Amino acid sequence: MSSTDVEVVTFRSFPFHDHPLSCCDVAGAADFHCSLCSYPSISMWRISSNINYHCKECDISMHKECVDRLLNQPFICNHILKIFFSNSEVEDCCHFCRFELKHRFARCTICNINLDIGCVAEPPPLTISETKHHKHSLTLLLRLVTFTCNACGVEDDRNPYVCLECNLMVHKDCIENLPRVISINRHDHRISHTFHLGEREGDWECGVCRKTINWVYGGYKCSHCPSYAVHSRCATREEVWDGLELEDVPEEEEIIEDPFKVINEKGDIVHFSHEEHILRLDENYVTDDAHMRCRCCILAINGDPCYRCVECDFILHEACANLPRKKRHLLHKHKLTLSSTTPIDEDGNLQYLQCGACEIYTDGFMYECLHEDCESNTIQYDVRCSSVSEPFHHDLHQHPLYFTLQSYRRCQACNKEIDQDPLNCTVCDDYSLCMRCATLPRKVKHRCDDHFLSLCQGVGNASGDLWCDICETKTDPSVCYYTCDECGLSLHIDCVLGDLYYIKVGHELEVHPNNGATRPLCAFCRVRCRFPFFMTGTKEHYACSLRLCPNY
Repeated sequence: MSSTDVEVVTFRSFPFHDHPLSCCDVAGAADFHCSLCSYPSISMWRISSNINYHCKECDISMHKECVDRLLNQPFICNHILKIFFSNSEVEDCCHFCRFELKHRFARCTICNINLDIGCVAEPPPLTISETKHHKHSLTLLLRLVTFTCNACGVEDDRNPYVCLECNLMVHKDCIENLPRVISINRHDHRISHTFHLGEREGDWECGVCRKTINWVYGGYKCSHCPSYAVHSRCATREEVWDGLELEDVPEEEEIIEDPFKVINEKGDIVHFSHEEHILRLDENYVTDDAHMRCRCCILAINGDPCYRCVECDFILHEACANLPRKKRHLLHKHKLTLSSTTPIDEDGNLQYLQCGACEIYTDGFMYECLHEDCESNTIQYDVRCSSVSEPFHHDLHQHPLYFTLQSYRRCQACNKEIDQDPLNCTVCDDYSLCMRCATLPRKVKHRCDDHFLSLCQGVGNASGDLWCDICETKTDPSVCYYTCDECGLSLHIDCVLGDLYYIKVGHELEVHPNNGATRPLCAFCRVRCRFPFFMTGTKEHYACSLRLCPNY
């Protein structure tokens, strides 16, 4: 600041600062660096005066208009704030926004609260009138007080809005952001928010996290299902709620499109995935061909009831033929649509599809999200994962499993970290299954044994070390493996299935069963393929696995 720019210099003392401030009239104040209005939330203030304050000891400068607006008048607590500037970080956060305080902040020494400059400029309202949530006005309590929010049931330690008539304490975010009526991917009906769940016989259990809900506080309830409730914060999680407020939105009756049409008294059908031919139900279909696969799930028929095409080799499990065209599922917040179309690349070749839950490649049917919010990011799940429902019962565990949205767990079947969508046991806190292990075929056929193989974990019928009869290496009994109850075999999951198990044999992708007299030599691994299937690019070019041969 040059002497030619200064017309008058005086010193004034203010209650908001410990040092006297020099007051001067500076030309060209638009280029003046103010320690207050440089804060992002108030940087757009229009400063019309050239009068400014400066503290020589703290080396700070402030517009007079910023001081008058922010500091030279009582705050909403009716006290004058003090301003602090420090080069060292303050080990505290703002009383309102909870952001960490850095080198500048305000403080009310009477109320014992620290404030971010942005919250000083834009403090929360003293009262809120929200007729959708509550019939009375709610008043801000400016105290460090421990309370449990009546809207979400979460304990906190500051800034509740209170209703003295109803004895309520509520978070500001819950008043402003909690929707009244929503749909979630865990329930078929709409659910509505209430400030008081009320007593019932037995505890309320959250339909998402499966933990107990305190009936004294708020949550979401279903008007059709009197025992169904969800924590407020669980119901509004991004993975669960589609973000739409449905209050005052009429609930339209959904038209359910059938997957097939019955065309005669015999029960023959025309399925949407195979409209050119008729399918006929065979409840006792028996075949020695272990590679006869359902076109939907790509799993072996294994004597299960199935619909067979009367003109070609198209075949569907009866259960797969009845899968709905559209469904709501736990894996995604939007409704999913069943697709039987395998995409084709630029060269006209069919592409592999990867399930978003188990990450397995397949050319079977997929449930896809067609919502506009997901158009740029393909969301698709194979029918095996899309058929997992709650409670989920698995042969390997005695208790039911649920999608409780607990991440970073370890799968008890394969001992690998689960980064998304684990199935968890609410009784055994440390038991989880990844989607790949949860949807493994319970029984399979393999050329190494004449009997069906079943999933197993633990030593079972064997004694001592377990050895895989396919790769001839040790089998870890602590992880899941396939076994024959009659012969006592123990076989690695990957050796029995490989990663081509869910791709149709003999399809345009050139996947073939590895059942010849001589196993093919993989062009990438340089060893004889031990997996049940291999793929070819040409007759002399073999690959045994997508994962082991990433350059294929």
